[in-house]
Amino acid sequence: MFDKKRMPEQMRIGQLLLQVCRLTGDRLRVKMEKIGVHRAQGLVLLQLCHRDGISQRQIIQARHVSPATMTNMLQRMERDGWITRERDSDDQRMVRVYLTEKAKSLRKEAQQTFRGMEEELASVYTDEEKEMFCRLLIKLHDRFAPFESRHRHDLPFLLDNEGEDRT
Repeated sequence: MFDKKRMPEQMRIGQLLLQVCRLTGDRLRVKMEKIGVHRAQGLVLLQLCHRDGISQRQIIQARHVSPATMTNMLQRMERDGWITRERDSDDQRMVRVYLTEKAKSLRKEAQQTFRGMEEELASVYTDEEKEMFCRLLIKLHDRFAPFESRHRHDLPFLLDNEGEDRT
């Protein structure tokens, strides 16, 4: 259990990671709520900005969540007018997810919000530290990610090298 009296330098790796994830998650949640979406919904919207019309299964794999969790989120997003879901014309078992005009109008603002968060996080480190930190996080990701999604790192939609969306 996390002991609030312990200083960060006295915490173990797992404790620090949980604490930092909570703090950054809370910060991102506040920023995303300002533009009208929940944090996890914002990540899905950015993924769709990168590849509109991908399958629900691809979103599940990229987000590392259960199908039930994603189905519930997508139902809420559809209800709120952010997305539409349609059966694939070639494979009726597959459900494809598309951005609505409402979501497309929010695209730049959402990208700027994530970009700003990335810049805020990166500002703490030197270039060398950022490179090392990314390698260490990828190593953790590959250790804990489900086997079928290891080494895929299929979240390129968050930021491109040039800071531009690729759609």
